[in-house]
Order: sequence, then C-alpha cells, then structure tokens
Amino acid sequence: MPRSVLIYGNPVLKQVSQPVDGFTPALRRFIDELARTMYDSDDGVGLAAPQVGELIRAVVIDIDHVKTEENPNPHRRLQVFINPEVIWESDEDSVYNEGCLSIPGVEAKIYRPRAVVVRYCDLDFKGVEVRADGFLGRVLQHEIDHLNGILFVDRLNFAQRALIAGKLSRLRHDSGRRALAGREGKSSRPLI
Repeated sequence: MPRSVLIYGNPVLKQVSQPVDGFTPALRRFIDELARTMYDSDDGVGLAAPQVGELIRAVVIDIDHVKTEENPNPHRRLQVFINPEVIWESDEDSVYNEGCLSIPGVEAKIYRPRAVVVRYCDLDFKGVEVRADGFLGRVLQHEIDHLNGILFVDRLNFAQRALIAGKLSRLRHDSGRRALAGREGKSSRPLI
C-alpha cells in the first residue's frame, strides 16, 4: 500500500536518518511500500524514507519508468539503496532544474557534482559501490540529501530562494493539512 508523501514544512524532512542495521522482512515490506509510493506519484523517479515519515537510510530510484522526450518507451528498473553514502564526487558540476515530490509545484536550477561514487547495501545487505553520473548521479545526490535532512531548496542562494519564497511559505503553512493527494503544478519532467 502506498504511503503519503510528507510536504515541505513537515519537521521530519529536516531530520537526519539513522542507519539500517540489517535486512528484515519488515524492511522488505517497507521498501515495497516506498517503491509503490514513488510509482503512484506518476512523475517521481526517486523517494527517500524520510519523505514518507521513516527516519531510516533507505532510498528507491527508478529513472527509467517515466515517459519523457528522452525516454519514449519507459520500463521499470527499480534500484534500492540502503545506507548510501557519497564517497567521491567530481570537481566538475552540472546544473539541472530539480523538483521534489515533497515540494510540489516548485522547481529550481541546482548545481551538483557531475559524477559521484556511492557506497551502499543492496536488499541482500551486500556492500556495493557504484559510480553514477548524469541523471542517476543527480537523483542519488538528491535522495541522499533527504537522508541528511537537506532539501534541494536548501542549496539555493538567497536571491534564488527569494523568488520561490511565496510558494514555500504556502507549502509550509499547508503541510500540516495535506500530503501528496493532488499535487498541483505537475512537472513537465521527472521529479526527484
């Protein structure tokens, strides 16, 4: 069963998540719920556990399931990252107009390292390292930020943030009364 996505202003989104100690059937059920929530969002390509109220270091990503101009034939390819951490990042940055399921209707240009190496555990709790660049690298960085209580709008400078202050204020005000039910401002691109 999908869960409700917490919206900007909910204090859980600003908290640091705790490491997962090992695989359990409850963790597997939670990962299934997290994935279903992401897929039910239509345009979400990543979701971190804190976004549904669980302060554990778990992330699901599927950058291939959303139909776009660049991806006219979508298919599901779920990736699960338990306890992910960036252990290397490139000196070269790239920019992308990011959005977030927890900040509906808001998008902004965010600079992030072009490539990262991420260490994590898979669902069998085996240690894995992956070099990720392009869109996967960006999504991983965005979701790992969520595990550390960082939202993409926290990466904006003062002037950029001032441009979206009204939208953020409305979301903060409404966060206690709603979840993702009817996201306004559907994006023209996948949301992270």
